[in-house]
Amino acid sequence: MNWSTSVITTQSSDTEPTVIITFDSAKYIFNTGENSTRAVLQSRRGWKKVKGLFLTQVGTKRTGGLTGMVMSIADSAARKVDVVGPSGILHLIASMRLYTFRSTLSLNSVEVVPKQIEPYTDPAPTFADENITVYSIPIIPTTDEVVDTMPVIEDVPMASEVGLSLKRKRDPSPDAPSKRAPPSEPVEPPSLLDRFRDNSRLDVSSLVGAEAQEWRRLVVDHMFTWTEPPPRLRKFQPKGKKGKQNQQNNDEAVSAPSSLPQVPHWAEEAGVGATASQSRRAKGSFNPAGSYAKLPTFSDPSPGSALAYVVVGPRVRGRFDAERAEELGLQGPLRGRVARGETVSYMVDDGNGGQVERTVRPEDCVGDSECPGIVIVLDVPSPDHVPSLASSFNTPFYSVFRSKAQEDAKKYNVHAIYHLLGDGVLEDERYKAFMNGFADHTHHLVASRQHGNDPLTFTSAGLSQLRLNRLDPEVFSLPKYQVAQKKEPCPYVHSRSLIPSLPANTAYMHANTVVEMRPVRAPILESFFEEQDVFHPVVTNPGPIALPSATRGRFTHAQKFVRDGLAAREGMEPQPGDDLVVLPLGTSSAVASRYRNVSSILVQIPGRGNMLLDAGEGTWGQLVRFFGTDESQIDNVWDVLRNLKCIYISHAHADHHAGLAKILAMRKTLNPAPTEPLYLVALYPIHLYLREQTEVEDLGLSDSPVSTNGVIPILNDVLSAKSRTTYDSGIANQHGWKDPLNSRLAGEALCDFLGLQSLSTVEVKHRTRAFGLIMTSRDGWRIVYSGDTMPCHNLVQAGDGATLLIHEATMGDDQQDMAHQKAHSTVSQAISIGRQYVPFFTFTFHFALTAFVTSTG
Repeated sequence: MNWSTSVITTQSSDTEPTVIITFDSAKYIFNTGENSTRAVLQSRRGWKKVKGLFLTQVGTKRTGGLTGMVMSIADSAARKVDVVGPSGILHLIASMRLYTFRSTLSLNSVEVVPKQIEPYTDPAPTFADENITVYSIPIIPTTDEVVDTMPVIEDVPMASEVGLSLKRKRDPSPDAPSKRAPPSEPVEPPSLLDRFRDNSRLDVSSLVGAEAQEWRRLVVDHMFTWTEPPPRLRKFQPKGKKGKQNQQNNDEAVSAPSSLPQVPHWAEEAGVGATASQSRRAKGSFNPAGSYAKLPTFSDPSPGSALAYVVVGPRVRGRFDAERAEELGLQGPLRGRVARGETVSYMVDDGNGGQVERTVRPEDCVGDSECPGIVIVLDVPSPDHVPSLASSFNTPFYSVFRSKAQEDAKKYNVHAIYHLLGDGVLEDERYKAFMNGFADHTHHLVASRQHGNDPLTFTSAGLSQLRLNRLDPEVFSLPKYQVAQKKEPCPYVHSRSLIPSLPANTAYMHANTVVEMRPVRAPILESFFEEQDVFHPVVTNPGPIALPSATRGRFTHAQKFVRDGLAAREGMEPQPGDDLVVLPLGTSSAVASRYRNVSSILVQIPGRGNMLLDAGEGTWGQLVRFFGTDESQIDNVWDVLRNLKCIYISHAHADHHAGLAKILAMRKTLNPAPTEPLYLVALYPIHLYLREQTEVEDLGLSDSPVSTNGVIPILNDVLSAKSRTTYDSGIANQHGWKDPLNSRLAGEALCDFLGLQSLSTVEVKHRTRAFGLIMTSRDGWRIVYSGDTMPCHNLVQAGDGATLLIHEATMGDDQQDMAHQKAHSTVSQAISIGRQYVPFFTFTFHFALTAFVTSTG
């Protein structure tokens, strides 16, 4: 049974470390930071056999790509997936209910809750199947030298396992009437779900303890509704010509029952995955998951903690010695029993005409079993976490793994350790001593922002941008990257200065590094990806890039068109909007591709501030790659983030907002902090899940319209061009937001910050409630943004006289039927909308702005 581990992503400008363990029958992924799904797509590894996701922290650093990863797994094949993580992971998943749901997935969440107890000798595994056994170690920040921790598995049964009622037995009430139940029998009170059915006004946000966790579990069960069908529904291929059954792999053979809904009723109620009319019709239906009611408040029992994982591979039996078995007279089925590890007895000739009983043990004709291979994933955010980690590996159970003793090496082979380290950890003498305690042959792969380089992650997109850059370096700038030049492999982590006292087998954790666990081999960079990377060899050895003559010809024609237009404007007065900068950060539809990220556009208003139009997953990484982190450079990414005044989210599909929490989390880390607020204009479901996620990570949210530097919510339907309170704001009012007044006041304050005469929204046609945006400046320019919608004349009427129209065009002209089905626009439809604004739409699009910057990544 061969298996390996691979680095999907490492710490870089646009990724955090993600590791995958691969068997023939299954895959296991450790951490899902932003862009991990896109990186899996680029690596061509796929999601089809993923059985488990293991998270070392709950915040956006380790879970920013969880939504995309879960939905990609669900779309690849119907199956059950376990998600293991620290306390709060169930709350985090439940907070995604309004935009993450699939009927082709069953998701089981396991939380590891740390508690202070005496040293332990036999911890229970967090996860186990036929391939691996996983143990979890909580790492708690502390300044104490000795900390004893033990993982406590908190796993409330799934609704599918115990029925929808989720009933729990309790002690009977002492004064229960005898006619309801005999005194000797406990009275079973109504379940939480039954109580919700009987009282739709039940305040689920006030639930605490086991009931709060039960409610979160119930929500998650309604998000992912797949159940394994009975055997008669399994698909089999007919027998081939040779009579062999061509059965598909299990995860391919099982099909989800067709009766399962693609969009839950509660999602329709919230306006997700349904039209506005469907949402309103669903309003009276039963809402089992409390879709837009706030989840019970979550309080982290161990703030700042992380998890480490010890992954124990399979123990492979030794080779059967057929010659030795023949010598022992071992025949027939007895051979199979011994090969399977049994001791057998049988009669053999004694050489004198009689018989004698012989006993054969497995070790008599079976070679020694291979000791299991061990992979360890350590997440150590700060030096304060080192004592807790070191203490755990001093306990009787884990000390076997961190050992140089020969007897321990015969039990387990700790072959690879992945170190995900925060600032200051690698230089910490305690941590270096901890690393040196492992066997000398162990390989240490380190991810640390202080010590690593920053090569481009998505080299396919980088190559496209490089080609465009050779056509026009000013318009198509290269993404920021850093490639360390090494003449030969170094046995230490690359750094500005060498770090002494590290183990000999220490190296930086590069993307696409594979470690073969069986057969055992040293880490290597996969040759396939080195061959596919054309970007770095070209930029490190500059030279001409071959471009098709047709491409150069068309671009030359476009440049002439631009020059002619600019020449025609010579001598004219500057036009409103000439100094605006528009930067597309992602233009891919629905999911990221190898060449383009999902939706987001940055608008820079000189002297006023910056604005984001949508923020799909990976938006932060796109900003970092474009502006860079060098604080000595003008307009670095920290300046751009500090001057961010508004984020506008057009609708609740994940490809338009899954990167929002990451941006807010990064803004919260700014030092010095921003001096002005950030306004978030979005539908109520967006504000709701952010309010819930801020309980596991501080996102800087504020409910005050006069916050000094917090994130101020604005309901975009309250800013509707028709100036009416719609269904969504009604939901907001029902759940504690006296919002229309606050949103209007906050909207007025936002207009003052950005120098706008007005900022209004208009409802547009999409598969969910969606709004277009109209920004009218006091300086005379107007920007209209559509999001990814169908052609909508309401937007044309409301945005009449636009200086710039940004309109989605997802489908080609040959896909008009698909565009209608998915409520998108074709290229010709988007152009047609533009022509309804101004007679010379193409001219306006190209020349209304003097700085229109594009990025294909």
